[in-house]
Amino acid sequence: MKLTKLGSKIYYHIVITAAIATISAFGICRLVDSSLVKILVVFLAFSFVTFQFLKIIQKYISIPIEKISQIMNEAQNNNSIPDKIDMAENTEIYELCNGTLSIMNKIKDISHKVNVNKINVLKTINEISSAMIARRDLNEVLRLIIDLATKILEAKYSSLMLITEETNELLIKVSNGLSDELINKIRIKVGHGIAGTVAYEGKPYLSTDIENDPRFKKSSNNPRFENKSFICVPVKLGNKVIGVLSINDKQTGSAFDGEDLELATIFANQAAISIENSKLYEQAEKKVEELETIFNATKVISSILDVGMLLKQVLETCVHIVSAKAGMIMLLNEDSLQYEIKTYHGMIDTRCAYEFRLDKNSEVCEILTKSLSASLFQNIDENIDFADLTNYLKFRIKQIICVPLHTKQKLTGIMVILSDVSQNDFSANDLNILTALSTQAAIVIENAKLYESIKTQFISTIRVATNALEFKDAYTSGHSERVTEYAVALAQELNLPYDEIELIRQAAILHDIGKIGISETILTKKGRLTDEEFATIKLHPSIGDSIVEPMAIPPQVRAGIRNHHEKWDGRGYPDGLAGEQIPLTARIIAIADSYDAMTSNRPYRDAMGMEKVYNEFIRCAGTQFDPHLADVFVKMLRRNNATSIGDKKDANSEPIENKTDSGNETTPPKPPQSESTKS
Repeated sequence: MKLTKLGSKIYYHIVITAAIATISAFGICRLVDSSLVKILVVFLAFSFVTFQFLKIIQKYISIPIEKISQIMNEAQNNNSIPDKIDMAENTEIYELCNGTLSIMNKIKDISHKVNVNKINVLKTINEISSAMIARRDLNEVLRLIIDLATKILEAKYSSLMLITEETNELLIKVSNGLSDELINKIRIKVGHGIAGTVAYEGKPYLSTDIENDPRFKKSSNNPRFENKSFICVPVKLGNKVIGVLSINDKQTGSAFDGEDLELATIFANQAAISIENSKLYEQAEKKVEELETIFNATKVISSILDVGMLLKQVLETCVHIVSAKAGMIMLLNEDSLQYEIKTYHGMIDTRCAYEFRLDKNSEVCEILTKSLSASLFQNIDENIDFADLTNYLKFRIKQIICVPLHTKQKLTGIMVILSDVSQNDFSANDLNILTALSTQAAIVIENAKLYESIKTQFISTIRVATNALEFKDAYTSGHSERVTEYAVALAQELNLPYDEIELIRQAAILHDIGKIGISETILTKKGRLTDEEFATIKLHPSIGDSIVEPMAIPPQVRAGIRNHHEKWDGRGYPDGLAGEQIPLTARIIAIADSYDAMTSNRPYRDAMGMEKVYNEFIRCAGTQFDPHLADVFVKMLRRNNATSIGDKKDANSEPIENKTDSGNETTPPKPPQSESTKS
């Protein structure tokens, strides 16, 4: 057995010491005769050898071992490892100490790396959790997760794919390093390839040589695998796999390991939680939005009292809420026992409103009568009730929602909502929203019908009174009807909203109702009025306002009655208003009233010719009339001078188109500022 350097040194020192002690003892023993002395000499020689032997052991073994122990204790207690050992070099003990230090340093480095990885894992989890709290949008959260995964795992390529339930395929939702063309092309069936297998089995996958894996299918769609290292982990909600997270190619060129797989799994778990939280948040947000929509729609709808306008608003609101292509509202005709279209919205041929009907006893109506809730109809081509409907549409129907409009369990109408083949399917939420809206709409429609009936009776009663008043004077007969037609024509020319035009119509019909309180002698007087008589007749706007005050009619209508004799320059009556202080309704009626006065025969003059009428409006614009309205009215008359606004019975008056109605007035005693004031 070959001795080491240390062994040779110890052996050498022991042999020399033993030889010196033996020779010395032997020489001394030869010189003395005493046995006792000889024994003492041998004992001393043995003691010397033993002492030297212990000294050698201490120098070459004990002290180095003690230093190694001291170094290890200091490293354990102070977490400090010296770079150099204070002992003789070129010895086995020195090499042993250096080896020990090297091992300890490597252990320290490995421990540091493990701690760093653990810190990174905890930091990553904390970052994702914090980001999830700050973000609610699913795409934002997924983008954050893939960015963090790419950064922490030092990957060149990464992607997060989710399963599309309709096709059972994996589609990329977010990625890093992949081209848009590649993202759009990649579609992986669940169970096929590596990603599809991970999605099917729900188990993570790690490969250091992806291209030699039998499950990996090479194609032009695949990203490049430069170092062949690949991780694929399932994204799971509970036990259900909803997607996969794929990471490949480290930027450092090294292969992924188990720690990387653990990190990727953490990212996938966070992605699953994010998806679930985002869905829950979106559902809650959508529910709040739906409730707000229903509330706002109901609020708007409830404020409308005109039936036609109400039906239109209800339909447009419902079509918009469910993102439909078109829709229609059908009401029951009690005479024909058929549901007829009253309004429609979207790409529907106008013939549809006149030709398409649903019988009261049809299958669709029976279903709605029983359920009294929104019903979904598919396979439209096979549905007898909707067979004719396709002839009137400018698109191909995918689905139809029929919503019953009912009061007191009676089906009074049907709202039909249509989707195009290019649109998504209607959802259960869509049906619930439409059912909730239809319940409110049906009540409001009935209220509007009742209001319409009351309003019609009210207007009819007023018209009877007005007509009775006008029929006493052949020259003013039909005046209110004509003024109404002229006023509505001007309002339409101004493109005013429908509801404003209707208020102008009511005000024009009633504008002279105050003449009921004026003596019939004054109203039917053939000649000019005295100052006192004219002062009396000037009271009729105030009297009219007082008459309608208890009827709770809109303020615009009362303003038209009270202020239709105000002048732009403030010299009118009864309140002396000027400019835009005069309500628009009153300014429009003033023009219509004056036009009828100028184009009607009077006992003291004939009707004026149209050119003179034009000139009169132009001359009095800015003094008696609103200059803008006068200009619009004259242009309208000139454009339509070949037709007639109203069927004027007077042969001397020229025809004008677009009738409106308003009221007349008796001639003042003195020459007025304009002939147009003589009404």
